[in-house]
Amino acid sequence: MFLTLIIILTFLTVAVPLLATAWLWKGKYKSRIDWLLRVFVSTAVVVFFLLAGTWVFLSIWLKYIVKALFVFAAIKKFPRLEDRKIFGKRDSKGKVSYNGRIAVLVIFLALGFLVIKGRFFKGETIDLSFPLKGGRFLVIQGGASPITNIFHNSDPSQKFALDIVKLNAVGNRANGFFPEELSRYKAFGEVVYSPCSGVIAGVADGLTDNKPREVDKKNPAGNHIVIDCGDARILLAHLMNGSITVKAGQFVKGSQVIARVGNSGNTAEPHLHIQAWKIDKADEAIPLTFGGEFLVMNSTFRN
Repeated sequence: MFLTLIIILTFLTVAVPLLATAWLWKGKYKSRIDWLLRVFVSTAVVVFFLLAGTWVFLSIWLKYIVKALFVFAAIKKFPRLEDRKIFGKRDSKGKVSYNGRIAVLVIFLALGFLVIKGRFFKGETIDLSFPLKGGRFLVIQGGASPITNIFHNSDPSQKFALDIVKLNAVGNRANGFFPEELSRYKAFGEVVYSPCSGVIAGVADGLTDNKPREVDKKNPAGNHIVIDCGDARILLAHLMNGSITVKAGQFVKGSQVIARVGNSGNTAEPHLHIQAWKIDKADEAIPLTFGGEFLVMNSTFRN
């Protein structure tokens, strides 16, 4: 079921923007208004999928190709003003109706608004050092939007949580669409560094790393580490079995090696989960920034 959902979402991520681009490119415009409405609708569709699409399951570079194709189509098909009327023509069947296009435009404007709104937040952040090094990384879930952070947003303590994967040369997080071997996922086994200086508040280890798509719902965080950094408590979850190098009560420095990325707990594939909340208010999530940057879904970070 999970794999089927990912396949459908990935297909839509690529197919829908390309269809919107083709619709703009092949359109026979009756007026400048006709052209403008097509541009607005197709732009809303393409922007939504560029920001919230599951590109990482194929290649993040695909979205730049789609963006370039769309911009080319929009510019190439710009109607010359002298060849078009400002207002829509009437045809033999009567007045031109744009109701369908307006409905699609409203839907994708609303979806786009939710995605963009998730890039903003209220309250103070905690600025951390990025916990992974040596490559290009991507946020597969993150931000303050229920669309781009669907599995975390409903939990007050996880509202700003991030799921991070590592990318290979072709912009995928694994060598294959959804390989069966953990070793084929770029994040698996990556060294995890402490994102701050603080005291280890808790450690859990000894849980077996799941096979891809097999989750352990009884132990959601899997092997994990909790660090008290000032007034904030940081959780790093889904760590590799037997890789944790720190103990509860131990003081750690920022960028100190503390574990490796695994696939333990409620996770379908290797990635690093990180979140923060106030020590005295476990249900109050704190937005995370890295070098002052607030990361969201499809944000990339090279460290």
